[in-house]
Amino acid sequence: MNAFNSPTSQPGVSPSAPAPESAPKPILSKPRFSPLVLGAAALGILLVGGVGATAGAYSRFAATQIIAPNVFVAGVPVGGLSVKEAREKLRARFGDLQVKLQTEKRPFSLKLRELGGAPSIEAALAKAYSVGRDGNAISNFVDVYGSKSSGTRLGLPVAWNKGQLVAKLKSVNENFATPPVDARLETQGGVLVTVPEKSGLGLNIGETARLVQAKYYVGAREIAGATQAVEAKIKAADLEGRDVKLGEYTTSFNPGLRGRTTNLRISCAAIENQVLMPGEEFSFNQSTGQRTWEKGYRMANIFERKPGAEKSEVVEGLAGGICQTSSTLYNAVRKANLRFENNPFQITQRESHSLPVTYVSPGFDATVAWPYKDFKFKNVSNFPVFVQTQIARRTMTVSVWARVPNGQNLS
Repeated sequence: MNAFNSPTSQPGVSPSAPAPESAPKPILSKPRFSPLVLGAAALGILLVGGVGATAGAYSRFAATQIIAPNVFVAGVPVGGLSVKEAREKLRARFGDLQVKLQTEKRPFSLKLRELGGAPSIEAALAKAYSVGRDGNAISNFVDVYGSKSSGTRLGLPVAWNKGQLVAKLKSVNENFATPPVDARLETQGGVLVTVPEKSGLGLNIGETARLVQAKYYVGAREIAGATQAVEAKIKAADLEGRDVKLGEYTTSFNPGLRGRTTNLRISCAAIENQVLMPGEEFSFNQSTGQRTWEKGYRMANIFERKPGAEKSEVVEGLAGGICQTSSTLYNAVRKANLRFENNPFQITQRESHSLPVTYVSPGFDATVAWPYKDFKFKNVSNFPVFVQTQIARRTMTVSVWARVPNGQNLS
């Protein structure tokens, strides 16, 4: 009667042998003697000890149902134990094992089952128990004698759910990875500069999965994850080029209205050199922030509709007049879209005033009110764009520009 039952494969799980090509075979090593040497040794023992005595000794070993001496499973000694004792020992060691995945940031302790691994303890026991039992009397004796002399080392097969393994490593990578930072244009000290890119770092998921399977098989419990650099999509070299004006618009104001003129200057300064990388969205409210007295804004005329009133009326309010800045910017963006067949901008939020304004044609204004009314547009071109402003004595000009890499053209 066998001392154990052979394991059955689990549905939806890969075979018990590890997937990596580099992983060793189930039996890692036989005794380190050539068959000729072992055979000669066995023959010598038989001649000295007598065939009957040797056969009797081996028969007594075979009848014990214990594992041959000096047998190891994934580094755990099971030689001289019964299959039941060896099973308990292996389950205690590998039943709910944690694997420490080392990364450059910090280690991650993961349970084997989280990684989709199920140790095939019964398969390992079958191999261990077969040492000295799966051949004829002479070869079995040679195996037992060799194991006692130099050891028999076996691996621990693991049934891997590869999809679960990859999914868990991706989850680990989300907590480990340092994302790359694209090069970009920024305003520093009022000057437009190119900020270089920075490479990121992340797990090489495929290679780390291979290492986990291969190294776990041979008993490793601390496994260094394979990392790889993650390159930025936009390099500083990509931003080298010429600046092309996309659109420009000028409006007039009365410099005698000192509070209003102050508000125009402050709001123009707030949006000066604002940079939008491809796909980014501009928000007037976000660029200027809340308009407060502490920021220098002053009282000037605004449109206000009181609760229950049918129409808005002109009253004094803080930061009055800045809608001229947002409207001038809107018309610069609009002219850029009219100039190019492939519109560089997408207007995502704009609302006209409730009363006519004097600085732009009817219907071509963009009112703003903190925080619920905003003017927004998105850069849908392939190039970084930026805003520039200029205030003269009676006029304000807002222009939008693109940084076009050398060798490329706007369409």
